[in-house]
Amino acid sequence: MKEVLMYNPAINLVKVLAQVKKNETVLILTDFKTESLTRVIASVVTGLEAIPLTMAMPITSGHGGELPHAVRAAMCEVDVIIAPTTYNIAHTNARYLAQKKGVRIIVLPEAHDDILLSSGLEADFKSLKPRVEKLAKKLTKGKEIRVTTKKGTDFTASIKGRYGRALTGFANSNDISAAHCIEASLAPVEGTGNGKLVIDGSISGIGVIDTLVTVEVVDGKAVSIEGGKEAVEFKELLESKNDAEGNIYNIAEFGIGMNPECHLENSMLSDEGVFGTVHLALGTNKYIGGEIIAKGHYDMVFKDATIEIDKEIVMENSELFLEEGEEV
Repeated sequence: MKEVLMYNPAINLVKVLAQVKKNETVLILTDFKTESLTRVIASVVTGLEAIPLTMAMPITSGHGGELPHAVRAAMCEVDVIIAPTTYNIAHTNARYLAQKKGVRIIVLPEAHDDILLSSGLEADFKSLKPRVEKLAKKLTKGKEIRVTTKKGTDFTASIKGRYGRALTGFANSNDISAAHCIEASLAPVEGTGNGKLVIDGSISGIGVIDTLVTVEVVDGKAVSIEGGKEAVEFKELLESKNDAEGNIYNIAEFGIGMNPECHLENSMLSDEGVFGTVHLALGTNKYIGGEIIAKGHYDMVFKDATIEIDKEIVMENSELFLEEGEEV
């Protein structure tokens, strides 16, 4: 009976966000832990007189882990991809190449049996879209960001020449769409990030954290990770993904959550989208405007940040300002 509750959110996902049309071919890409979601999504696709194709693959090596050859080939031969998977396929060459061919893609990383029941899918995506786009444009025009929190975060990085990305939830063929993970983000310039991050929200691959995790960043790379059990787990995870260049420690992404319906719930799809949160990621940024390919992409979410773009405050105490004195 749970599928009955999932049907309306699935309609929102397929019809509104993916904008599936009659006779389009839709690949529903899952893995062996998430294939239970296939039936309800395929039912909605069929109801729109489109063609659902379903594919369940082995679980990949981690967030950003590359996909099997057959999956990569199939992704380039459809109109739309909806991908509820255990690990995020967004930061893969397969996703990038499929979109270069014009495929519209929605990813749902860290998916689970109840992911379609997330409150984040209840957002008014149409009304949020222009605000996300406006903040993304401000990031594009900016040269430097600074992020601070009362818990000790103080981080700066250059964003000069990098484009701000508006992740509005709507599928497109030129950037990531992560369903209800609504955010404005970009890839900071490599080698320019410096300072301290005090993580009090969640970490992809680890989940919502109970003990603060402190990450020191020098010249664009994380050089130390301290804290309790979550810090130990995160260090071990990153060490398992490291390479000779240390690319997994690269400051890959800066993003601002903008979905008022999202909550921290052990799913990065929701956690990164929580309105007023900030996330900084380590690892690959090649497919979001950067230059680095690592063996993964791992986001760190923290709350109640003050964000400055070129010394102008755009967010403080979870209140967002797009222009001085203008709250949105």
